Amino acid sequence: MERYDLVILLGSQVKKEGNQYTLALHTELKTRAAGIAWQREITKRFIISGGYNFEVRYTDNGILKKPDFSFKAFVRGRRKRSEAQIIAEFLQKEYGVPLEAIFLEELSATTKESAEILKILLKRPTFKFAKIIAILTLLYHMERALPIFKETGLKVKPLFAEDLLILEDKSWIKRICNYYSIPKEGKQWNVSEIRELLSNRKSIGGLLKI
Repeated sequence: MERYDLVILLGSQVKKEGNQYTLALHTELKTRAAGIAWQREITKRFIISGGYNFEVRYTDNGILKKPDFSFKAFVRGRRKRSEAQIIAEFLQKEYGVPLEAIFLEELSATTKESAEILKILLKRPTFKFAKIIAILTLLYHMERALPIFKETGLKVKPLFAEDLLILEDKSWIKRICNYYSIPKEGKQWNVSEIRELLSNRKSIGGLLKI
């Protein structure tokens, strides 16, 4: 698998149960994939993009039917932790990724905002090492996210979480197929094609025309 100077992990829903923060399933899948990328030396540096989105995009336990982008909602959201913080700590605890290898982008509330903010950040001398950059997310999100990033003028490559997960254990194939047996973002994916691609160690990105 190709190596990258920098991988941008696109954040998403986290949960709060009492005093405990956890990752929603789709967020955990992406995060575990990032951990595998670290262990396999596919990258040694990450940007985790995900802001303070409690009360903005979701409550402690569920996604809001309609996001609340009001001033009050963003203020309330800052009373809790950011997606990027929670994801980074999971990577450190579960995969041994040092926090020194992770830059947190904690302002974005949408994929479009992530792209626009990162376009500014990546102009800094801080990131002059980053010649080959990937965005890491799940198949169904990549279909929407990659065009958004390219529209900003950022030169990024797609890195599919599903492709990374099966490097850890082939049992992920069954789990990924079960995950896609339910429509994602209103679209039913072809589970047979997903199984065939992953079983033959071909990128799941073959299902996208982007």
